[in-house]
Amino acid sequence: MSFKQIESKKISAIVREQIENMIKTGEVHPGEKLDSVVALADQFQVSRSAVREALSALQAVGIVTIKQGEGTFVNNYDFSDVLDPMKPERIISKKEMLELFEIRKIMEVGAAELAALKRNNDDLQQMQEALDDMKHATAEDNVGEASDVAFHLAIAMAARNKIMLDVMNQLSDTLRKTMFESRRVWLFSEKQTLERLYEEHERIYSAVVSGDAAAAREAMLNHLTNVEQTLIHGLES
Repeated sequence: MSFKQIESKKISAIVREQIENMIKTGEVHPGEKLDSVVALADQFQVSRSAVREALSALQAVGIVTIKQGEGTFVNNYDFSDVLDPMKPERIISKKEMLELFEIRKIMEVGAAELAALKRNNDDLQQMQEALDDMKHATAEDNVGEASDVAFHLAIAMAARNKIMLDVMNQLSDTLRKTMFESRRVWLFSEKQTLERLYEEHERIYSAVVSGDAAAAREAMLNHLTNVEQTLIHGLES
């Protein structure tokens, strides 16, 4: 019997669910500190990037708070408020993929602008860690995918806009699918490379670090436009 390899996006989603269940069942309580990324990766037998992505997703929706140099702490959170109008196991159609990508452009361009104005050192550290993982990723592994998602989630968190985070939470799993799919199409394109993908993220990061809201907005828009056009070409070919 042959088994299908589990993709990184599924692993990170499983890790996220496991941590959520630990909180829901009272294994860890509000105010308590979770194990380190290294310990969680060992516990779940997954990569550190998958754990970082899961924790970034949990922080983006307010379930945990990551404090640089201290660890990850559990917040008071009402799980009954979490909505999931688009089930993650659904297959996304081409039309939905492009419509969801339009949502990404609307939200993430504004998020980058706000992040440049509101980011703190913890936000910058998370972005830098994601960039470091992305820089050392290869086309053959899934590390780049997880770090790509982690970077965009760190930008969203740095924007400090609860309503936007709530919207992203409602569509989080489905939006991740567009990130993973667009990245795969990007790497299959003859004109695009991992180096260029990294450089586009680095330009966004540099603008956020410098606090230049206009440059951050322009860098994010340029990146998402490039990925969108590559995605459209890939879906049509």
